[in-house]
This record gives sequence, C-alpha cells and structure tokens, in this order.
Amino acid sequence: MFPGVGCESCHGPGAQHIAAMGAGKKGARYIFNPRGLDPDTLSQEFCGSCHRSADAVGMMPNLGGINNVRFQPYRMALSRGHNSNDPRFACTACHDPHAQLNSEASSSYDSKCLECHAPSQPAHVTITNQEGAATKQSAAGRPCPVRNDNCVSCHMLKVDLPGAHFKFTDHRIRIARDGEPYPY
Repeated sequence: MFPGVGCESCHGPGAQHIAAMGAGKKGARYIFNPRGLDPDTLSQEFCGSCHRSADAVGMMPNLGGINNVRFQPYRMALSRGHNSNDPRFACTACHDPHAQLNSEASSSYDSKCLECHAPSQPAHVTITNQEGAATKQSAAGRPCPVRNDNCVSCHMLKVDLPGAHFKFTDHRIRIARDGEPYPY
C-alpha cells in the first residue's frame, strides 16, 4: 500500500466497474486497461505520467545531474540499444505493477536481462506483441563476458540521492565502472 497510489491511479474511476461486477456483467469492465498500449506509450506516457517521461524531464529546468535518477522512463530511454518499440524495454517487461517491487534480490531480474543477452542468443530475435503476433526482427544484445547472473548489480547501479536517504536504481542500462562519474 502506497500513499496516493491505488487501482484508480492507473485504471481510472472504478464506480462503474464495481457496479458492473456486482451486477454480474463480467464483459463490461468500465475501466482502462493499459495492457493494450504499445511499449513506448506504456513506458513514456503512461508510466511516465508519474515516473517522468523523457519529454517531461527534458522540459524541466535545472534537472541535470544526479537528480534525474528518480525518473526511470527517462533514464531507460538513455540506455544504449534502447528501442522504444521493443516490449522488452517497456516498464512492465520487468515490473508487475500489481506486485510488490523486489528491491533487494537483484538476481530476480536476471531472466529478463537474459532474454536479450543469453550466451547462446541468436543474432536476431522476433519481437511479439501482446496479442502474440510477430511484429519485427531486432538484434539481440551481446552476452556479458563476465557473468550471467546478478546483472543489475553491474548494469543498473543503485545511486544514493543526496538528502533523500534512499538509493534509487538507475535505469540507464550500461557497463558501470568503478570510479566512473554519474552519466547524465
């Protein structure tokens, strides 16, 4: 339970939905389902409406530097190889909005990373939309030469935001090296 975040934050007003379900009208849901959105609209516009999209951050004055680590859709869009039409880069590819965020067990995200970066990954993969139709071919990422587990511990570092008393996971996927400055 998060203050100010509930079903209606993402699905819209629920009174008609509750009435329809109570009346046994299972087909008439009367709520918005973001599942049908394309990956870019889902991440940048829908999730970005709260977590700040690339466009929103670009229009904010004085938001350079480490302060932009809080804006995950913006940081993801800066990742090398990011493809806004690829559902593997959509927020929901790694995060279930109906489940508690797993912020401790970074290895829980490995299967998502290895969908593109597996050691035996073919040169191209078929991207399938949510209805199951193949949409296009996309180059797979190279496998990590160091290891194939705990990926986010090296490629999506936790960043201590001064004054926030909290570490944010930087969603700009990259090869992070010790002593390297924060990439803006």
